[in-house]
Amino acid sequence: MLAANDNTCIQIIDVAGWDDTDERTMRRTLVSMSLTSELTRSDKGLYHAQINPAYGEDQNMTVEHWRQAADILSKQLQLEDQRRVMVLHTKKGRTHAHVVWERYDFNRGIMVSDSFSHLAQNRARKELEITFGHKRTPERNKNRPVIKQKLTDLWEKFQKGHEFIKAAAKEGYIIAKGVKRPFRVIDENGRSFNLVKQIDNVKTRDIRERLKDEKLVSEKEAIEQIRDHQDALRQEKDSKSPDNAQQINRDEMIDNLAKELKKQKYIQELQAMAEQYKSQIGLSR
Repeated sequence: MLAANDNTCIQIIDVAGWDDTDERTMRRTLVSMSLTSELTRSDKGLYHAQINPAYGEDQNMTVEHWRQAADILSKQLQLEDQRRVMVLHTKKGRTHAHVVWERYDFNRGIMVSDSFSHLAQNRARKELEITFGHKRTPERNKNRPVIKQKLTDLWEKFQKGHEFIKAAAKEGYIIAKGVKRPFRVIDENGRSFNLVKQIDNVKTRDIRERLKDEKLVSEKEAIEQIRDHQDALRQEKDSKSPDNAQQINRDEMIDNLAKELKKQKYIQELQAMAEQYKSQIGLSR
């Protein structure tokens, strides 16, 4: 959570309820939280999630807003009474939050279940969008039938793994390796799907056989690539907006005016020097 990598800023904003803390305290708290898994048969003492608003929407989020967002997610995950650690990462001008909760419930002596957590996160997403006035995410991907047809066609046309991956990339899809499902496909909007479900009449073993010699990027890396590309396109679009063009024109006008004033001042200084020289010549005569 504190690895620099490409992050330009890392800020600890919550460690078990304390907002004024340091890296050492955070690390000790994380170790303490993870060790509680020894009290049960579970090997996962922590639950990690990211809160990642769309481009531009993170700019209006204050520290209190980020904490409020974590509270909403905590409630949906039934982790609201659990210790947590929260860190903000800013990368390429865009901020997102990492939140880690302790899963062991001391009152009940059991781990808080993480089953169907994707449904809880989806409920939290809806609530966050309403609470902070963010753009609503469509409930269904209308392009899903198109994706399935396209990938099925590519699968049938290209029999070699590297050819299929390259052809999919040209269409805007990244083939990646997943965690719970071995093969994922990421669309141009950063949505991740089970690749097996997006190709007709194939099974996991068929895809594994064809892609066995291919080195795939991770699902996380693929999504980051898509988002970085989206951010670059938005920034390029913003730079070409009328308001920005007007600002550039104003800046150019100011620069030109400054140059003109500097030029006039230089001419005046030359004229003054010439008058002074003439005066000296007149006196010498």
